[in-house]
Amino acid sequence: MAQQFKEAARCRVCLKYLEDPVKLKCNFDCCRGCLAALPKAPDGEGVLCFNCSQVSRKKHIKPNRLLGRLAAKVKEMEPQLTSILTMDPRIRKFRVDMTLDLDTAHNYLVISEDLRRVRIGGDPQERPAHPGRFNDSPCVLGAPRFTAGRHYWEVDVGSSREWSVGLCRESAPRQGEVVLSADLGFWTVSCSDGDKFVAGTQPPLGLLVQPRLRRLGLFLDVEMETFSFYHVADGSHVFTFPAVPAAEPLRPFFGPAGSSEDGESWLAVCP
Repeated sequence: MAQQFKEAARCRVCLKYLEDPVKLKCNFDCCRGCLAALPKAPDGEGVLCFNCSQVSRKKHIKPNRLLGRLAAKVKEMEPQLTSILTMDPRIRKFRVDMTLDLDTAHNYLVISEDLRRVRIGGDPQERPAHPGRFNDSPCVLGAPRFTAGRHYWEVDVGSSREWSVGLCRESAPRQGEVVLSADLGFWTVSCSDGDKFVAGTQPPLGLLVQPRLRRLGLFLDVEMETFSFYHVADGSHVFTFPAVPAAEPLRPFFGPAGSSEDGESWLAVCP
């Protein structure tokens, strides 16, 4: 609940707490000062919504005073909410021994011998055909599968500036381009440009993550149907998916990309 209040009080343009919020024709909310950052309508009269591209004329843009009061209250309660959302160190007792599943790895992924690190390579790897292998998007799944209980693991993203990590259903599509959306059975957090973070909700949700994130803690509670991400360095909460059904096995998911500060974009499962 604390997270939902924080997300509701955040502007989806500047990702800060809402200031003098307004509502567009399609019910998209943002700070009044952020209207200038929205794309202009083709005829120059009005703005386009970030999410649906619907045009809102000046007459359609209304103040949202109720949301403004909520944002002010949430901002005031920030210290209490942060303490609620901080990672409980006791979840580490649910740590699992995890490796990468070679039978699912895209052929352009390089997997370390100990099956704990992955990056994109320049040449395709010679691997046998397998129906569970990603054939388009450079992704790989982890083992074990989860069907019950609580499970915690950590992923070191190092200096990689683009990546996606999380969880997916066993039956989530692996053929063709992968779309990371909870609606399609992928529950992920992604990074681009080193400092832009997005949760794979529908629509995608921008996340505030500080300081620089190098190691993620991931905690799955199958019975509670929740899946949470934490910033290991300071224990701060990154995001929680509140409804992750376990009607079928769930698999750890890894999607490395091709850029890093030192040219080695490894994602690593921490032992």
